[in-house]
Amino acid sequence: MDTRTNPAMQSPSREKRTAKYSRFALLPGDEDLIAQLPAEQQAALRSEGSYASRAEQMGVAIGTVRSRLHRARAALVRLREARDAPQTAAGQPIH
Repeated sequence: MDTRTNPAMQSPSREKRTAKYSRFALLPGDEDLIAQLPAEQQAALRSEGSYASRAEQMGVAIGTVRSRLHRARAALVRLREARDAPQTAAGQPIH
């Protein structure tokens, strides 16, 4: 079957791929979690403006800003989930 004509066989659109973090916002209490990230990811999350302006501020390429933001946002989501997971008496998350 030709994947170009069958929508079910096509890869997700760019909008769908980026939707996960398109409305990403820092929340109250995230600062402690951000402090656990590598310095480059912290800088990416704390920077403001377009990718181009962030790249200029950080002295890196736009692609580097994008990858650092993606990794930082993903790591922050994981840290939030770990923080918010129910804990047992031993401090381990309940599965």
